[in-house]
Amino acid sequence: MQWKTILNEAIDRARRGELDQAVVLFDQVLKLEPEYSKAHYNRACALGDLGRTQEALTGFTDALNLNPDYVNAYLNRGNLHRKMGDYVAAMADFEAALQIEPTSAKAYGGRGLAYLIQASYTAAIRDFEQAIAYSPKFAKVYLWRGCAYLQLEDYHQAIADFDTALTYKPTLSDAFHSRGLAHMHLGNFYQAIADMNQAIELNPQFVEAYGNRGLLRHKLGDTDGAVADYQQVMRLTAELPQQAVSARPSGAAATAPPTMSGMTQTYEKTMTSAPQLAEIYNSRGKLRAELGDANGAIADYTKALSIEPKRSGIYNNRGILRLQAGQFESAIQDFDQALQRDPKSAEAYNNRGNAYFQLGDAKAALADFTQALQLDPNLTEAYISRAQARAAADDAEGALHDYQRALRLREQQGVQSLTSRSA
Repeated sequence: MQWKTILNEAIDRARRGELDQAVVLFDQVLKLEPEYSKAHYNRACALGDLGRTQEALTGFTDALNLNPDYVNAYLNRGNLHRKMGDYVAAMADFEAALQIEPTSAKAYGGRGLAYLIQASYTAAIRDFEQAIAYSPKFAKVYLWRGCAYLQLEDYHQAIADFDTALTYKPTLSDAFHSRGLAHMHLGNFYQAIADMNQAIELNPQFVEAYGNRGLLRHKLGDTDGAVADYQQVMRLTAELPQQAVSARPSGAAATAPPTMSGMTQTYEKTMTSAPQLAEIYNSRGKLRAELGDANGAIADYTKALSIEPKRSGIYNNRGILRLQAGQFESAIQDFDQALQRDPKSAEAYNNRGNAYFQLGDAKAALADFTQALQLDPNLTEAYISRAQARAAADDAEGALHDYQRALRLREQQGVQSLTSRSA
């Protein structure tokens, strides 16, 4: 059999998804024609699809050594570098592709995506605009540019881009999900849920869409729906490969700042990151606490902290439940952890003061209440807590002063609330 016949058979098998067999055939071709760059390139593509990343990178490099003008080899190698978090190498490959083919929409799109992942949103938008200029129906570029506008808080422009992406590719589940996030930021919660529904219908394994829909349902008072979505997230993440539920590569920039929902965009093939999964456990913990399931809520907060141990607010939430359960020493430990991570948390000082007060340590309690009020002079709860502690210490005058201050604050807050409603 001639090597060209073997090559064509290898390419056909790769297109059919028979990747292992394709690699074997590509190896046979390269034994017969070791300097044929197209065989190196196609073999590297198959290896990349198999997840054999280092071998794929070597294959693309071999193709480029044989053919330095092989644009697609630069593009594919750049995409692999980006997915590995090596943005310097990725940028170099996309720029090399543009030197050879200055009108390459894929090169502009790839470089723009690398900028986007590194939170260089303005640079990303410039590249996406170039990509659209050369390929006006490139649906994913509209999606990516919409994500950049989403992070820049230009929600209406983001929605316009997601709409365009869906015009050219109505099955793009990421565009529905991202548009839902934009609607969420604008307060269009029902439209956001409708978009999450569409994303899930198109991709029933879309973990982030379930998580965000759960947050929306929780916000709208649909407790049963929120619980169902959180449970689905837990089931799906338990089924995912371990590498799909992990933080970004070492040294990589954060994908994006946290959104209002607590979920972030991934931009690549959908997977749940550690911060996202921790936020889902945190959200379900809050829901369980509201429903009176303190033990379940504590379990969820503990799971969230095992994934993301730097979250001050989660320590505070767990500490509150332990305080309510009479576990005062454990609660103090949680508030200690919260304050180590956020020394300016007036709420955590107030909560720790309450735990000390319950243990009979009035001095430590008063110190924490005072510190809370120094950080937030309008924290009504801290005035009430300190008044109780002062009363217990026979400081009637100080207690009265704090109670009066708390009363005035509540009256002011009530007036402000009425004013905002009438407006």
